[in-house]
Amino acid sequence: AAYVEATFYSNITRLQETAEFAKAMGYKRLGMAFCIGLNDEAHYIERYFKKQGFEFYSVCCKNCSVAKKELGLKQVKPELEHEAMCNPKFQAKFLNDKKVELFISCGLCVGHDSLFIKYSDAPVTVFAVKDRVLAHNPIGALYLSDSYYKSKLYNQQK
Repeated sequence: AAYVEATFYSNITRLQETAEFAKAMGYKRLGMAFCIGLNDEAHYIERYFKKQGFEFYSVCCKNCSVAKKELGLKQVKPELEHEAMCNPKFQAKFLNDKKVELFISCGLCVGHDSLFIKYSDAPVTVFAVKDRVLAHNPIGALYLSDSYYKSKLYNQQK
């Protein structure tokens, strides 16, 4: 990690940096758990890593899921008859079964990402985090000095 940082600091993207880290570690098999909302982005990420020579596996959050209604869970859209629950534990299991050497989390929800990390058998890196309000850039709320979200955050704290 220190080698990659020192060699590429501020010169390459996180996507490239992840590939360089995996190469430096001698990893051959990479795997990504992604949110269905980032399906298009996941295809680009997969294509990039395959082009870099990695064996690459990916698994969407809705694989092997059950309907929220079956478990009496609150739905995002209550009017839907079937709203699938995400399954981060299965995502980890799927990639574990593929003997992945480096796991990549891409846009998983808060809590789902924690479960994915907990059940992963190898190191996990985060490529993207979910923030639907700020285009998946949660720290943006802190950088915008006159931001509606920043004032809302700090006005709520007591």
